[in-house]
Amino acid sequence: MGAVRAWMVRAGADGEREDVSIAESLAVAGWPELGDLTGCMTPEDLKAELAKAYPRENPRVLGNWRGQLWRFRAVMSPGDLIVLPLKAGNIAIGHLTGDYQFRTEAAPGLRHVRTLTWNRTDVARTELRADLRATLGSLLTVSELRRFDAVKRLTLLAAGEPDPGNPDAPASLRLLEKPAELADKVAEAPADKPVELAVRDLLSIWDFVSRSGKATAAIRRDLDELGLAVVPPITEVPSIDHIVRVVPIGLAPEAERQALGKETANLELEPEEGEDSATDLLADEEPDSGGIGDISLPAVGAGEGGDDDQEAAPPAPVLVTVGRLPSARSELKTVKLTDPLNRAVELLSENGYDQLPVLDEDGHLRGSITWREIGATNRPATALVRDAAVLKVRSIRTDEPMVDCLADVADHGCVFVVNPDGSLSGIVTGHDLAHRFEQELRPYALIQELELRLRRALRKALMQVKEISGQYGLPGDPGRIVKLANQGMNFSDYITLLKRDDVWHATGWQFPQQSFAERMDRVRKIRNETMHFHTSDDDRINAVKEIQIALQMLKTVQPQA
Repeated sequence: MGAVRAWMVRAGADGEREDVSIAESLAVAGWPELGDLTGCMTPEDLKAELAKAYPRENPRVLGNWRGQLWRFRAVMSPGDLIVLPLKAGNIAIGHLTGDYQFRTEAAPGLRHVRTLTWNRTDVARTELRADLRATLGSLLTVSELRRFDAVKRLTLLAAGEPDPGNPDAPASLRLLEKPAELADKVAEAPADKPVELAVRDLLSIWDFVSRSGKATAAIRRDLDELGLAVVPPITEVPSIDHIVRVVPIGLAPEAERQALGKETANLELEPEEGEDSATDLLADEEPDSGGIGDISLPAVGAGEGGDDDQEAAPPAPVLVTVGRLPSARSELKTVKLTDPLNRAVELLSENGYDQLPVLDEDGHLRGSITWREIGATNRPATALVRDAAVLKVRSIRTDEPMVDCLADVADHGCVFVVNPDGSLSGIVTGHDLAHRFEQELRPYALIQELELRLRRALRKALMQVKEISGQYGLPGDPGRIVKLANQGMNFSDYITLLKRDDVWHATGWQFPQQSFAERMDRVRKIRNETMHFHTSDDDRINAVKEIQIALQMLKTVQPQA
């Protein structure tokens, strides 16, 4: 038997298979029109059976279903863990005991099963730490739970033990569940050993899994009340796996200096409210300002967000700092003024560098040295770096606006980045800036294409409604056609049309109507709630994935659009 794996097997969109699953100790896959899969010995066999059972389904959908069913049919093994989210909000955890079975006499939708033994059927979702709970968010009927040491943690939960948290987090911080507990840890920490943890683990204390506007606002509010701050700010580091420090800032000045070993002016802290740079290159455009470059940004219509807008927290700061670039917080090869000059030659040769940053004895940036300075230096073998010509270089702090380094990078190809205390942090090149701007603009470009395809398809469908029925479906449809042609509709209008049966049938699409409309509604929420795409790299990555899936579905049915 191989290593134990963990799987989530859902009981249907409305939990329709839940009662049978619990009462008869079964994992039930659904797919009522599909026959016995016992003879399917390869994924290709399964593909053929799906095509026969669902001849009108889109090939992309069938490919997804094949992957899920093959896992259920052949990959899941006795001994593996099974997780079933329940309608009541709890989850059930058990382990497989048998191979795939097809129950001929059972009702449709209850025939594809695996036998199991339930360990617990009353696990409250709150017993799972935020990162593990987030792994249950997949909409797939059958999916593997692999991240964050899920097998070990689910095994402990099944046995009635607490979730030990992210195994990569420091042991002393792994089980922190309240901000006050974090404050206690900071108070107990020696001055030379501050509390350090990954942004991911900091978020989990507040029960968040990403750096959304709501998360960053809540965390900042609570930290302010506790007299704490995160260095660097969680919105300014490249990923949620980045390590940050939690430091006290609410103590009296003498205590601050004693606890931190330096004055707080050297700490990279979030600016006070209202101090964000007005020159921020990537700040949101005004609704009627057009867009960034040649891309027209989709405007958020008044009231379009509905209830979502009422619940939205203030967005994270829109200031895009240099520290947000991964290379600005990278480890660089360096030399000191007192190092042998041959050391600089060795590092330049071994790494193929054009230049090396030169530091003083305190680790502060003093300049750079290149092949030109070395070649122009007629020094003995005992020469030091300081004996060569060390070029003065422009540097920028991690907490300064990214826009402020554009001119230096354009003129010199790069700029060195320093921490607020003057120590070297990294470097920014033209490639780094270009890659960053590509990331920032991609969501807007994807949404623009998706909306264009939706508008064309819905306008065509509305016109076909009249051709089929002899009249428009609703009195306002001619006006809707005009609005679609003139980009006068918002995303909520698209979804309203997608939910109309006459319009949906006129599109001729073979997707499940309800699930497609729900997917587009998720894109609407992304569009409305995360127009500050640059405020969180992990949020942007997830948003881009969601938009790309929706766009690919439209491309499948509109390849020439």
